[in-house]
Amino acid sequence: MAADPVHWFARDAWWDTRRTAAVGSGDLVSIEYWRVQVRLGSSSALRTFTLRRNPLSTQWLLDENSDGG
Repeated sequence: MAADPVHWFARDAWWDTRRTAAVGSGDLVSIEYWRVQVRLGSSSALRTFTLRRNPLSTQWLLDENSDGG
């Protein structure tokens, strides 16, 4: 049985990226994550995917992909 999705935030190492931004640019440090478990077909193994969205991005990235639960 698949586990419930897990959602969390981490902080970007802004001191390493040395980004500059205008006042009011938004959240420049929160990295959003989701971990979900799915079956890619009715008889396939359970897979775990960790997705990441970097600060100010509109695009999700596959951060990790593994078999099993």
